Amino acid sequence: MTFVCVLRFILVSALLFVSVSGHCLIPEVRREWRSISPIERASWINAVKCLAELPHDPKVVATVDPALSLIPPLIPNSSYFDDFSYAHMDLNVVVHGTGFFLPWHRLYVQTFEDELRSKCGYTGVQPYWDWTQDAADVYHSTIFSDSNFDGLGSWGDPDNDFQISTGGFKDIRVAYPVPHNIRRNYTLQPFLAGLSGFGSLSVDPLLMINTTFTKTVVDFTVNSFTGDYINFQTHLENIGRPHPGPHLILGGDNSGLCPFGLQPPACYTGMKWAPNDPMFYLHHTMVDKIWYDWQHRNSSNKNTFGGGSISVQVDPSQASKYPTGAPPLLNLSSVIPSDGLWESVTIGDVMDTMSGKLCYIYA
Repeated sequence: MTFVCVLRFILVSALLFVSVSGHCLIPEVRREWRSISPIERASWINAVKCLAELPHDPKVVATVDPALSLIPPLIPNSSYFDDFSYAHMDLNVVVHGTGFFLPWHRLYVQTFEDELRSKCGYTGVQPYWDWTQDAADVYHSTIFSDSNFDGLGSWGDPDNDFQISTGGFKDIRVAYPVPHNIRRNYTLQPFLAGLSGFGSLSVDPLLMINTTFTKTVVDFTVNSFTGDYINFQTHLENIGRPHPGPHLILGGDNSGLCPFGLQPPACYTGMKWAPNDPMFYLHHTMVDKIWYDWQHRNSSNKNTFGGGSISVQVDPSQASKYPTGAPPLLNLSSVIPSDGLWESVTIGDVMDTMSGKLCYIYA
């Protein structure tokens, strides 16, 4: 092992130690996908593919009433990568439209990164996709490289159920809602297909979804709502805002498009199985970066929190009064649901990316 490799191993080990101990001395630096080297990109891709080759972890179980989650039973012969998708499916109505949204996804992405390391030998850092760079023309974005070495793959084939056929993930087989390869179809006007907003939001069916995640929109989100967590989250998360846009324009698994031959309710539409497409993790790391940037814009933003535990997806009538979840209200001591992906962690444990369970910053 070369001196550089030894040094890197020591640094990675140190990062893991200080994160667990709660004292972040050497933070990871998360960078945009296109700013890391081809070798670093290939390393992340290979680690993700490794998770897809590992068996289901029996600790991962459904905890939400199927009458509420509207998903089928877990498939025991699925992969560990599928476990992450299943947890997102099961907890969908618990961690969207509630105060759990930002803390849960922050911990979810961190856990995914931790497992890339511990189970697949990954030594890099979780990257993000800055979709504001591509909002003007997502279809031709350079991030959708066809390279089998370090590419994320391009758009799926409409004659083959929109399954991708290029890039490092072209051969990944996912389990939910039925076994299939990753699906991705460019969808500029998703509301023309009948998708509707929830709560008090009304969405123009002609809306060009790329207009919802431009740099101007994100800058406004980051620079507004000082000390007002609830309105910040509302502006970031809800339909017609920055968070859903990249999901919807990617289509396929990211937007919950039913695989060929299935129709609702058999395929339980929504963004429930969005983590099937590894683009999900790059996207939600960007969502986390926006929260991070907002937290650091003003000292009054850093530790402010609010929101309830009853999703506005479950009770849309509450959306105008409780846009980030109706009572019972959550607080920093509330335990973040996991479906067995992690041990007991509270919202307060993940409010600061430089303490508690976390040890990273953004470049």
